[in-house]
Formats: sequence, structure tokens, C-alpha cells
Amino acid sequence: MTIEIADKLVKLRKKYGYSQEELANKLGISRQAVSKWERAEASPDTDNLICLAKLYGVSLDELLATDADLDTIIKEQVKDKDKDNDGKIIIDEAGVHITDEDGSSLVINNKGVHRKTMRKVRKSRLGIFNDMFEGVLFLVAAVTYILLGSLLDMWRNGWVVFFLPEIICSTVRAIDKKNPRNFNMPFLATFTFFFVCMVYPGFDTPLWHPMWVVFLAIPVYYSLVSAIRKGIGAEKLTEDEEFEEVEDKK
Repeated sequence: MTIEIADKLVKLRKKYGYSQEELANKLGISRQAVSKWERAEASPDTDNLICLAKLYGVSLDELLATDADLDTIIKEQVKDKDKDNDGKIIIDEAGVHITDEDGSSLVINNKGVHRKTMRKVRKSRLGIFNDMFEGVLFLVAAVTYILLGSLLDMWRNGWVVFFLPEIICSTVRAIDKKNPRNFNMPFLATFTFFFVCMVYPGFDTPLWHPMWVVFLAIPVYYSLVSAIRKGIGAEKLTEDEEFEEVEDKK
């Protein structure tokens, strides 16, 4: 953050009649964060810069424009490297580069505005083992279907066993990633529906109509899982997770 941009933030805030406390409340941050911006001790992150631009009715280019020469800007950036801040703004010949503390960035240049965000992705500890395991299960399911058809004449309904490999594998994935949303509830609901209607009790029992209610379990399950995970803060990044970079061009 350059001194010139920091001064501009102060002037814009005063122009619109906001105190540091009022501006902080509008942005949902602390007053101390606003104070650090205006003292050039920290830089607003990408989202806050966008909010500031909208709040003051200016573009990001106007908000971050500076008349300082490149040498002065570089000296200030080098000087700020030792400071504890939440992000940084770099201005050079290539354009304006804004980086958040989480690695997300915004680049503004003559080619437009390019935004890169970091999303959370949990690393799997199973790796290729999961694919091999799934392949073996499908092979077992195929052999089982042939045996059921040959020995018990279950060619019409024995095919429901092909749902089981994905149900088992999704259970393993959910446990591995510690995320119940990875469980394939649609497969379980469909397997339950056809098993009850076609295998046991089977065709002789007219259960097609009432059994459709099992499909209602799909949205209920995922809604409950999401609500519970948000409630316990399970969406936060853990040591077993890694960042994946996604670029959004606007």
C-alpha cells in the first residue's frame, strides 16, 4: 500500500462523511483495519477494495491510481515488506496487482480485470487405491449378477447390485475426506427403491407408489449435512486440506 493511495482512502472517507468506525461497520471489518489502511500499514483485500470502489462510486482504476513514479512505489513496497499486514498492492509496468492474505489476487491492466481466488480442497489420502478399489467392486458386482441370474434366475432384478460399488466407494470417500457430502445419497435412495420394489419383498408386493418417498431423503440429507457442518465450523481449512487456484476473468 502506497502513502498516496492511503491518503486517497482518507480523503474519500472524509468526503462522504464517514468516520473510521462507520466505514468499518459498512464493510464488516474492525476500525483498526481501516486505521491501518489509512496509515499505509496494511492493504485492503480484494473484496474490500471492490466494496470501497462501489461505496465511493469510483472504479478500481481510479481508486488505485497514483501519480508517484515507479521508483518511489517500489521503495515503499520494499519498506512495507517487514510490516505485518493482511495483503499487498503492487504497482508496476504490468499493471496493478492486489493480493489477499489467503493468496487470492486481482490484476488490473490494459487487458482488463482478472481475478484469481483460492478455494479449499481436501487432499485424498487414498490416491489411486480408490480407483482400483472401485474397479474391483464393479468386477465383483458383475460376477455376482451373473451368479444371481444363473443360479436364482434373477436376471430381471439382480442388476441392482451394480449400485453397491458406488455406494461403498462414496462411503469411503466421505470418511477419507471427513465430509459426509461426498456420500452418494442418490445412489443409496435409488438402490433402496428398486431393492424393495423388485427384490424383497419384490414384484408380488405393490410398493412402487409408497416407496417413491425414499427420494425425498436426498435433499433432506444434503441440507442437514450442510447445516451441521456450518454449525460446527467444519468448512474451515484444516491441516489435511490444500488450496486450489481458480481464475475468474471479468
